[in-house]
Amino acid sequence: MTIIQAFLEEQYRKKTETEQKQLVKAREVGNAEKIHQLEQKLRDIQAKFEQEDWLTQATESMAKQLHFGTHISKGIHPDAKGDNVAFVAEHELPVQLVGTHSVADAALDANGNAAALPLAAFFDFAAQEGAVKVRDLILNDDAELIAALSSDPELARYRHQVFKDALTNRITTPTTHERNKQTLWPVNPYSGETLSQSRYHTLVPLYPSALTHEVYQRMNELRYSDENKTARENRSKVTPEQHAYVSMPDIASIQLGGTKPQNVSQLTIRQGGRNYLLPSLPPQIRFEQNYQVSKFANSVFGKRLAYYARYDMQVIFGVTDSSRNTVELRDKRKMAVDAVLHHLFALTEHMQGLPKGWSKSYQLAWEEKLWLDPKRGELVEEQEFATAREQNDWRASIIKRFATWLNDLLKAEFPELKYEFADAEHFEWEREIEAMIQQKSRLGIGVFE
Repeated sequence: MTIIQAFLEEQYRKKTETEQKQLVKAREVGNAEKIHQLEQKLRDIQAKFEQEDWLTQATESMAKQLHFGTHISKGIHPDAKGDNVAFVAEHELPVQLVGTHSVADAALDANGNAAALPLAAFFDFAAQEGAVKVRDLILNDDAELIAALSSDPELARYRHQVFKDALTNRITTPTTHERNKQTLWPVNPYSGETLSQSRYHTLVPLYPSALTHEVYQRMNELRYSDENKTARENRSKVTPEQHAYVSMPDIASIQLGGTKPQNVSQLTIRQGGRNYLLPSLPPQIRFEQNYQVSKFANSVFGKRLAYYARYDMQVIFGVTDSSRNTVELRDKRKMAVDAVLHHLFALTEHMQGLPKGWSKSYQLAWEEKLWLDPKRGELVEEQEFATAREQNDWRASIIKRFATWLNDLLKAEFPELKYEFADAEHFEWEREIEAMIQQKSRLGIGVFE
């Protein structure tokens, strides 16, 4: 039996499950009329699953009515008529990025005429669990599968090509739709000073249904497996069977397609339209509770800040200690430096929110007082302070202080390399904090203004 015959037999069994049960009962009671009606109905259904007729319908009709892809347009809006995209990673991406490329055997989604969805089921069929799927055989030009498509070699090759074209979904002229969303991605975010100088790429986001389906399945398996259910039941029992269980708090769900998930895609139908949303809230850093600048410190750039950013500093140290110099490591270092800057900016926001004039009793450097106590200039006796702050000379000093602080930490960690942390690194740290300042400013967080 070929894999095509196995698929058609399975489809026939699923389609006629009710009629088969009714036929058994009719035979048990000897209802000849009912038996005749059911047998005729079963013959009519079976005719629809004759291999030659089904393959003809699949290639000439179904393949033209379905749109396959890993990323679908209708996931953004059920009425969107833009193209779907079948994503294939052309090169390795950084390990910290999670996406469709992270799924070893991503499902292929499809939408279009509901009557054509059996073709999607055919592509996703495997003769047994863990076996190769039909779609993989098609994409790999499997000779045995091609031969099974028809006794006529030319027709077999034609059908194979139709199926392969449907699966790969190569798009020469991408089509979007008014229901799709658009994102303007800045190409020169830091160099264009005026709006007319800004350049953008227009991105049309598609819904990554292959990835979200994988997440949905894995989460359900973790949450509702028999093992996890038993572990939860035994959590209050002191027995040898007691062990850890999976709990996922604060999970939300979004319903794609509303009451009609069939308007979105095949994978959405399987999920009943449900798609999980994981909590992605930013960390709440409360410096007012666990971070205090000493009144006798002459700078916030000291051991205390290094301690509170210690985990990210360890990442920077680890990357610096590596003999390799890859894009992945450079990206990792940049992300860690950005994380350190987030700590610094959170501290800045907290201190700038303190009562005006708080810095009077502190021994911080003049530039840091101008930076961290912006409301002090509102006091009647602090006109000199207000004037100095408006001149904005302190800003460049703070940027240099950050770069010097970070360089000094690296020199202390790697004394044998201390002469390598020179102007180039200093300038790089300055660029990083400048970029973060601009980013925060665009978000309305002006801690350097």
